[in-house]
Amino acid sequence: MTTPAATPLNSSPSAPPPSQPVGCEAEASDTGAEGEDFTPEVAEDGASKADGSAGRGLISRLLPPAIRLWLHSQLDRLEGLAFQMEGKDRQILSGHIPQISLSAQQAVYRGLHVSQVVVAAKEIRVNLGQVLRGKPLRLLQAFPVEGQVYLSTDDVRASLHAPLLEQGLQDVFQRWAEVSPDTASENSATPPLTELPPATQLIDITLGHGTLTLIWSLAAETDQQLRLHTHLTMTEGRYFSLGHTEVQVGHGGTWATPTRLGDVVMDLGSEAQIHRLTVTPEAMVMEGVVRVIP
Repeated sequence: MTTPAATPLNSSPSAPPPSQPVGCEAEASDTGAEGEDFTPEVAEDGASKADGSAGRGLISRLLPPAIRLWLHSQLDRLEGLAFQMEGKDRQILSGHIPQISLSAQQAVYRGLHVSQVVVAAKEIRVNLGQVLRGKPLRLLQAFPVEGQVYLSTDDVRASLHAPLLEQGLQDVFQRWAEVSPDTASENSATPPLTELPPATQLIDITLGHGTLTLIWSLAAETDQQLRLHTHLTMTEGRYFSLGHTEVQVGHGGTWATPTRLGDVVMDLGSEAQIHRLTVTPEAMVMEGVVRVIP
């Protein structure tokens, strides 16, 4: 996993994300002294509020577009991007960016959809000399990204076939197929499925307090449906689990006895440290740190 997870906000995790990305109002001064703070605010168009010295002009003219281009190259989709670089002129001119605060809306990374991202990356080192000569931005060392990502119910629906979630759900159905046929098919003529139903058959998705419920239509002509109910948890900062999972088949609103399955655990990788996962009827919010590797 190589994208930011995200930094906690002061607002409640269950509240909907703000309609505009979090902005920064700091501007660089006009004196252009070499040791001054450089904190330009950068919007989606790559424009900066900083002006002054020739060095600062190069930074504000070339580095923000290079960062923006690099971010877009790492994601499938990125909208509402705003970021602010923080540091001394001398540091940034050497390719050392002490901190970048970033916010975005409607981002997609490897099929995972999020409505809001608010993160801060620290101690970033880039090939600024090459960027000034027109070369692409390149990271020179790993760095931490801390923050928060917000997934609405629609985001979760759109993310079910992202590689990470899809594999976890596939494992659930494989376990269902492996249990005793008498238990799995009790009160049902439908044998257990061996793979995740296609997205077009998903008819309902519901987030609860720590839970996720999915309902698929298996056969429209007979009103046959499949329901999966699971609890979402994080352990040790890197293991995302589907636990206490129940699967059941229904006809016309009548559900068979649920089949209870063992936990399915997905490893986010050693570079992830998720401090908190909050699931409410409105959204799923993850807060923590991810180390970005060049």
